[in-house]
Amino acid sequence: MDRNYWDSLADCYEGNLLEIAREDQTGALGEELEALGGEGVRVADLGCGPGSLLPLLARHFEKVIAVDYARQLLDRARQRCRSRKVSYACHDLSRGLELPFQVEVACCINALIDPDSGRRLGMLRSLRSAMRKQGVAIIVVPAFESVFHVYHTLRRIRERSGTPEGLSAEEAERLMGAELQSFTDGIVRVGGTPTKYWMREELMATLAEQNLDVRRIRKVEYPWTEEIENPPGWLEGAQPWDWLVVCEA
Repeated sequence: MDRNYWDSLADCYEGNLLEIAREDQTGALGEELEALGGEGVRVADLGCGPGSLLPLLARHFEKVIAVDYARQLLDRARQRCRSRKVSYACHDLSRGLELPFQVEVACCINALIDPDSGRRLGMLRSLRSAMRKQGVAIIVVPAFESVFHVYHTLRRIRERSGTPEGLSAEEAERLMGAELQSFTDGIVRVGGTPTKYWMREELMATLAEQNLDVRRIRKVEYPWTEEIENPPGWLEGAQPWDWLVVCEA
């Protein structure tokens, strides 16, 4: 997963990758950002991609620093958010180098997805360097548990209604086996691209190793249509989700 890969997504990012700012069903991320924002509060969007979060950040914070290492995605972010509050910087966060700024709030929204653990830890070290003393980080990652929830739900759909949108037990086993590149590492192929998914306890332990204290962890739920074509109307209960963690230095 390199710079050329992310640059290649610039023109079709919205269609290829879930944008939490758009699909968050309960407004969990917006709620957390609004509570942390205010006059004089600076925020960094680390791994900002095409800038889907920037308009929201510019609304709640006095200064926004958008960081990515894919230049075409940064160009798209500039086009998307022209607020004077926002500045842009190109850094390879995965190298783990100290960033040349510090902020009160650091956001890392579905950026910790590289299958290489060393690159993910590098990103966390860079994030930690950008946090002022007693600063806060908001981190969102794909939930590994949600993958199993989706396949279990697909089996329920087949068992209840027999529709082709569901899966038999054999189909679910085969398809999930093909999608999971590594069960123990939490690596899932998304559109053929190996992507890191996180378990709740794994995420909390990893943050603790970086001297980040977890304040709270909650779900960011998104629509079933992101996972299932034509989901049945009777489908209720927990939706697919990502993990959202609020932690402090």
